Amino acid sequence: MRKFLPSALAAVAVTTALLTLPTGTAAAQSTACSTAVDLINAANTANNGTLDDAAQKDLANKLLAVNASGPDRDAITAFAKSLLDDNVTDMNAAIAKFNTACA
Repeated sequence: MRKFLPSALAAVAVTTALLTLPTGTAAAQSTACSTAVDLINAANTANNGTLDDAAQKDLANKLLAVNASGPDRDAITAFAKSLLDDNVTDMNAAIAKFNTACA
């Protein structure tokens, strides 16, 4: 069974990432993370909050193309691969990793 990324889950992930960002300039969100958040938000908006298989694959491919390195790359890749993996039914681990790296 293919999982769906409901709008509430995506909104919580993105909102959590954005709300936990430091307000100072010393630890600003990376360009890669910002791009990934923008891609996730755009996919969520374009698909009315529910990503079907095609939308998940499209988002995953876009995320995998983001120019990132280190922990950002690992987190973005883990999130993208979770979208592609039919055996993943719970995105919580990928979301947590993404939020940790990109917050």
